[in-house]
Amino acid sequence: MNATFIKDAAERAAKTFIQAYLGVWMATGADFDGLASADNLKAGVVAVALSVAMSMGLKNVGPNKGSASAV
Repeated sequence: MNATFIKDAAERAAKTFIQAYLGVWMATGADFDGLASADNLKAGVVAVALSVAMSMGLKNVGPNKGSASAV
């Protein structure tokens, strides 16, 4: 793993966490009391785990062998 791979994987994980966290928040009513719900956090953490796993699986795929991207 090089710096490019770690940077790509971290960027994807951060974006994925925010999307999953806010997606669950919106699906459950989008009230400000639910913004700090544990369900939102759980969904975000599971999404990050899947994102990192996908990045690890795509490490040597595609034209950019050192990247976390398949493209």
